[in-house]
Amino acid sequence: MNTHSQTPTNYTAEDRLNDFDRDQLLAEVDLKWLFAGQGHWIDAAQLHVDPLYASQILKTAMDSPVEPLHTCAMAVRGLRTYP
Repeated sequence: MNTHSQTPTNYTAEDRLNDFDRDQLLAEVDLKWLFAGQGHWIDAAQLHVDPLYASQILKTAMDSPVEPLHTCAMAVRGLRTYP
């Protein structure tokens, strides 16, 4: 298992994204939409600055019986080191 110790990167419209960063951003967007579909909203700003919040969001998603949400959380966790 990977050790996760870093919060996600904050992206801006001016950033030039490499393939890795683009994949990370898309995975985070997917995670937000999948949570929204379940009636839960993710605070993106807090996700990027609060390691405990990010950890709780990913744990909730990975424990979800909704397979796409679980799969997306696994992808997000694998793309970037999270708390």
